[in-house]
Amino acid sequence: MAQLKAPSLQSLLESDRGSTDSLQLDLEFEGLDDVEFAIPPTDVLPTLETVLSEFEADSDVASELGMPVPRATPTPSIGEDCGVRGDGRGGSSSGSIMRYTLLHGISAQLNSAAERVNAGAASACAVAAYIAVGTSHGHILNFDVTQTLRWAHQDKHSQGAVSTMAFNADSTRLLAGFARGLVTMLDTQTGDVLRELFDVITPNSGVLHVKWTSRTSLALCADAGGSVWSLSFTRKLGIRGCSSRCLFSGARGEVCAVEPLIMDAHGRHELDQYCIVALATLSKYFIVTVRPRLRVIKFHALQGPADCLPLLAWHMVLIQAADTTRSVDPVIVVGRGNQLFFHQLFVANGRITLLYLRHVQLHSSLLSAHWLGPKCVASLDTSEILHLVDVRSSRELECMDMANAGLVYGSAQFKGLATGGNVSPAFALAGTNACYNSVVSRGTQLYVLGARSLHIIGVRTWSERISYLVKNHRWQEACQLALDGYVASAERPRKRAQAKERIIMLFKEYIANSARAPDYCLGAIVNCLITIGELDLLWTQLWERLHNNTELFLQHISEHIEQETIHSVNPVISQALVDYWLQQSPAKLEQLILKLDWMCLDLNQVLKAVKKHQLYRAQLYLNACALNDYTTALTELLPPLRADQTDLGNCLLVYISSCLAGRRFPSGDIPEDQVQQVKHDVLRCLTSQHSSSSPVDELPYPYLRALLKFDTRETLNVISLAFQEREFSNELGYSHRKRIIYLLLEIMTPENATWAEIGCLLNFIAQQISTQCLPRDKQLLERVLSYLAQESIANESTRQHSERESAWHELLTSNCLADISSDEEQLKLAQRARCYYVVEYLLEKLQRYDNMLDCLIHNPTRHETMFAYMERHVNNSERRIYAQLREHLGELLEINATETTRIIALHYPGKISELVELLHGKKPLLFRLLQCLNERHCELQPIQMELLLELYCNLEQPDEVLEFLKNSAGYRLNKAVDIVERHQLKRAVIYLYEQQECYAKAFDLSMELLRAADVNAAEKEAKEIAELLARAAPTLPEKELERCWFTLLQYILPQQELQSITKSMLHEASQHIDLHNLVQLIMNTHNVSSSFGDIKDLLMSMLISSRQETEALRLAADKLCQNLHTEFAEQRHLARRGLWVTSMRCLICRQRLYDQTPVLVLGPCGHAFHERCWSETTALQKCPRCEEPLPFEPDDAQQLSIVRLPCPSQHLLKSSNTMELGSLQLKAPPRRFC
Repeated sequence: MAQLKAPSLQSLLESDRGSTDSLQLDLEFEGLDDVEFAIPPTDVLPTLETVLSEFEADSDVASELGMPVPRATPTPSIGEDCGVRGDGRGGSSSGSIMRYTLLHGISAQLNSAAERVNAGAASACAVAAYIAVGTSHGHILNFDVTQTLRWAHQDKHSQGAVSTMAFNADSTRLLAGFARGLVTMLDTQTGDVLRELFDVITPNSGVLHVKWTSRTSLALCADAGGSVWSLSFTRKLGIRGCSSRCLFSGARGEVCAVEPLIMDAHGRHELDQYCIVALATLSKYFIVTVRPRLRVIKFHALQGPADCLPLLAWHMVLIQAADTTRSVDPVIVVGRGNQLFFHQLFVANGRITLLYLRHVQLHSSLLSAHWLGPKCVASLDTSEILHLVDVRSSRELECMDMANAGLVYGSAQFKGLATGGNVSPAFALAGTNACYNSVVSRGTQLYVLGARSLHIIGVRTWSERISYLVKNHRWQEACQLALDGYVASAERPRKRAQAKERIIMLFKEYIANSARAPDYCLGAIVNCLITIGELDLLWTQLWERLHNNTELFLQHISEHIEQETIHSVNPVISQALVDYWLQQSPAKLEQLILKLDWMCLDLNQVLKAVKKHQLYRAQLYLNACALNDYTTALTELLPPLRADQTDLGNCLLVYISSCLAGRRFPSGDIPEDQVQQVKHDVLRCLTSQHSSSSPVDELPYPYLRALLKFDTRETLNVISLAFQEREFSNELGYSHRKRIIYLLLEIMTPENATWAEIGCLLNFIAQQISTQCLPRDKQLLERVLSYLAQESIANESTRQHSERESAWHELLTSNCLADISSDEEQLKLAQRARCYYVVEYLLEKLQRYDNMLDCLIHNPTRHETMFAYMERHVNNSERRIYAQLREHLGELLEINATETTRIIALHYPGKISELVELLHGKKPLLFRLLQCLNERHCELQPIQMELLLELYCNLEQPDEVLEFLKNSAGYRLNKAVDIVERHQLKRAVIYLYEQQECYAKAFDLSMELLRAADVNAAEKEAKEIAELLARAAPTLPEKELERCWFTLLQYILPQQELQSITKSMLHEASQHIDLHNLVQLIMNTHNVSSSFGDIKDLLMSMLISSRQETEALRLAADKLCQNLHTEFAEQRHLARRGLWVTSMRCLICRQRLYDQTPVLVLGPCGHAFHERCWSETTALQKCPRCEEPLPFEPDDAQQLSIVRLPCPSQHLLKSSNTMELGSLQLKAPPRRFC
C-alpha cells in the first residue's frame, strides 16, 4: 500500500478554505519524507505527551563498560544538529534533569514556508492539543501531534506579523493577534476563519497578548498602548459576534503582561466561580477578578531594570500549611530583573487572599519564567541560559545554554514598528528583549521558538533520570539519585515499593553491563542494596559476579559493618572477610567482629585468629556471647596482666564492670535469666583464692591482686559501681561488701603495695563508710584514720592528697569519727597532716574564725573561694575579715593582687593609708597595691601617687613610667619633676615640663636627646620636637618660638641622614616663623642638605597657601554679601506686604479708622486701633476683641510685634458712589498678619 505523504505548505495556501477538507492527493508536488520524520500510521496515533516525551541516547557518549549505545531516529541529541549545550553548573546530577528535543518536522516546514511562499521567520507560537506557529508575514501553520501540517492560514488584510496566539481550553479555537491590530479566530480542525475583529482594541496599535480565560466565551487582549480589553464572544441566530470592553486603560499605566488563571476543569475549588487575571505594568502587578464583577484583589510594587519586562505564571500547587493541613491552590510567580516572587491565592472567610510564600534571587536578569510542573520553574536569562529552579528549596537544579536555538524576540511589537512607533519610550525600552509569545510552557515541557525551528525542553521524572544516567554509564549518580528517591518516600509505602523495584532493576542493569569491569562503581551498588534491605542479591549475584576481584567488595562491606548498617553477613563472605583482614589489619578485624552478629561467624576460625593475634576484646565478646562463658577469658588473661599492658587492663576492667552491672560486653544487655548467674560467676572468679593453674609461688587471690596491681584506683571504682547494684543492698550484700573490703586490706599490705596504692584503698573504704555502704567498724575506722592523719607520705601527688582530704571530710560530715576522737583532736591531726580542707571544716564547725583566712591561704585549691568568703562575710564582725586581711596582706597580694585590691577599694577605702604604711619596706608588694588601686581609679593622696611614681621609676621601664604619667593624675608636677630628674628619665621630664607649660626647658632637653640619638632614631626625635613646638605655638612667645625653630633647623639642615625630613620641617616651620628669616637661615647655613629645589618648593607652597587663603577670604566675603542681600530682600518683601484688617473700627474708642491718625494692627486676628488710643505703658498680652495671643519680638520679650500703618495719603483715597468717603483702603492685596 502506498504511503500517504503530508500535504505541502504551497498546496494548503492555494486551497479555497485553507483546510484539509479541500486537499486532493497530488503525486507531482514535492512532499515530506516519512522516514525522516517518522510519521506513524493513522490508525495508531500517539498522544502529544508520548511524542514530546520521547528521547533517545546521546550519540557522543561512549560506553565506559564496552556496551553499544542504541540509536533512535526521530530527534537528535543536544550536541548534534542544534548546538544547544549543557552548561554544567547544576548539582551532582548535572545534565540529567532537563531533556532537550528538536522538532524536526515542524522546523522543516518552517524552513519550507520561508523559502517557498515567503512566509517569513517565525514570530509567535501556541501549544495545546495542536502546535500553532505564526510568522512575520502573517502566516499561521497548525501542526498535530505527529508534527504533520494540518492547515495553513495567510492573512489577506496586510495586518503584519502574527504577534500572539492562544488555544482555548478544549483546543477547538485559535485566537491570533497581529501587529497592526487585527484579532482572528480560527477553527483548529479545519483552519476556517470564524471571526475577524478589526476594532476591538485601541486604534492604530498592535496586539501584544491574546489570552483565553476560564470562561469559554471570554478572552483578553492587550495592545501596544498598554490597555487591556475583554472580548466576549456571542452567537445569536447563527451569527457570530464579539463585544469589546476596556478593562484597564493604558493612560493609567501600560500593561506589559497578562496571565489569566485557568483552573482544572475536573477539579473542584472555591475559586472556580471567579474569573481571575494577573496584570503587570512596569511599576506594579495586581490581581483582578473579571467575573462576576471587575474588582482589584491585591497589588504590589514591582521594581527592576528599565530594560526588563515583568513576568507572570500561574500553577496549581500542593501546599502544606504550618498546621500540617494540605490544600491545592493556585500559586503565581512574579518576576522582574533577577527577582522571582511566589504568592499563594486562596479563599479565606469568603475573601480572596494573596499570601507571600518566598523569594528567589538569580544571578542575571530574566527574559521569561514558566512553571514546569508544580515543583520547578524554568527561567531564561538575558544570556539565553535556561535555569531550572526548585521552588521549595529555592535552589538552582540545572541550567542549559540556549544561545544556539535562535530565540525569537518580540521587540518589534513593543516598539510599535508596524503602527508607526506610537508607544512610550519606557515601553519600547522594556520590550527590547520581549519573548512572551516565543517561549511557552505546557505541563512539564517548555517550548522555545527559533526563527525557523521549534525546541522542547522537558523535565525528566525520577525514573527517567535514572535511566538516562544508566544509559550514559553514570552509575555513581544513578545510584545516588535512586537512593535519594527511596529515602524521600519513607512515609509513602506505595512510592517506597516502586522505588525499591527501580533500584533492583538498576542492580540488574549494572550486572548486565559490568562484565568487563565488575568492580566499577561497586560501592554505590552495595550501598543501594543494603539500604533497601536486599542482602540476598548482595551475597549471591554480586558476589558470584566478582570472581577473584573480592577485595574492594570486602572493603565496602566492612565500611557498612563499621557504620552499623548491617549486622550479619553470609557465612561464606564472613570467612573471606576474616581471612582478608587478618592479612591487612588484625585490629580492624577486631572492630568488625565486635559489631557483627556472632552467629554469622565461623567460631573455630575466629577464636583461633583472636587468640593468635591477641585480640582481647573479640575474645571476651565471643566467649561471653557465643560460648556463654563469662569467666574463662578472665582466668586466661588476668594472671599474665602487667602494668604496661594498658589496652588489655582497661578492656578487662570495662568487661568486669559490664558483667557486674548486668550489661553485655561491648554493648547490649545480658538475658534477664542469666544476669544473676553471670554476676555470681564473675565475682566468684575475682575473689578466688587460687588460679586454675595455681603455681607454687602464687600469692592468694591472684585475679583481684592482678587488677589492683595494674590500676588500684580504677579497680576500686569498678568495685564501687558493683556495690551500687541491688544484690549488695540487703544483709547478705553487706556481708559480701565487708568480706571484699577485708580481702582488699589483706591484699594491699605495705609489703606488697606502695603507700599511694594503700592510700587509694583507705580513701575508698572511708567513702564507703561515710555513704553507709559499710558498717561502722571501730577497728577499721582507726586504721583508716591512722592513714589519713599521717604527717607525710612519700611520693604523694596533689590528687592523692586531695582524695585523702575528701575522704576525711566525708567521714567527719557523716559523723563517723565521733566515737574515736573529738573535734579538737581532729583539728590538731589535720593541721599536722596539712589537710587544710579538713581544718577549714573543723574551724567553721567550732566557730574559730580568727585563723580561717590563714587556712584558706595555705590551701591552693581554695584560693578562688577565699575571696568569695571575704566578700560574703566582710560586714560580719565575728569573722574579723579586716584584721585577718591586715595580718596576711602580703600573702594575699602575692596570691591575687587584683581581687585583694578590689575588696580594699570597695569595703575599706579609708584604710588605704594604713595598709600602705603597713607595707613600708616591701617595695614590690607596695607597688602592686598602689598600682591596682590606681588602675581601679581610686582617689589616692598626692603623696601616695608620688610614692607610686617613685616605685615605677625603681621597678619598671622608662616607657612604663611615661605611660603612667600620661594616664594618671593627682600627683604634684614639681614633685614629679624632682622624682623623674633624680632617676634621669628625660622623656618623662619633657612630658612634665610640657604639662607645666615650660616649653623652652622641654625643647632644650629634647635637643639633648636629638644630639645624642643615633642615625636611626634621629628622624623620630626630630619629628617629636616639631610636634612639641607645634603644640607650644599658642603659648610660647613669638621670639622664643622662632628661636626654638631656628635652633632645630640649624641642627637638621646640615645633617645628611635627616635629608628625608628636611622639606617637611621647613614647611612646618614656615607656619610659625617669618618667611624672610627662614630663607635667610637656609642661605646662611653651611653644608645645607636641602637642594635649591626644596627651597623653591617651599616658596611655591607658601605662595600657593597665601593665594588659597586670599581666595577663601574673597569667597567668604562674597557669600556673606549674598546672604545679607537675600535676607534684606526677604525682609523688604515682608515689609511691603499688604495687611488684612478685619475691623474698620478702633477697638478702644470704637471710631472709624479713616482719620489722619496712625493705625496699629495687632497679630494674626487683624484687629486694629488708633495709635493715640493705646499707651506704651498698657500691658497687652492678647487681643481685647478675640483674646488671640499677641506675638512678641524675638529680641525683647516685652516688646509687642505690632505693625504701624502710616497715615492714609490722598492718593490712597478714591471717590466712589458705593463706598463711604474717607474709608480705609489698602494698596496691596489683603493678607492675614502673622
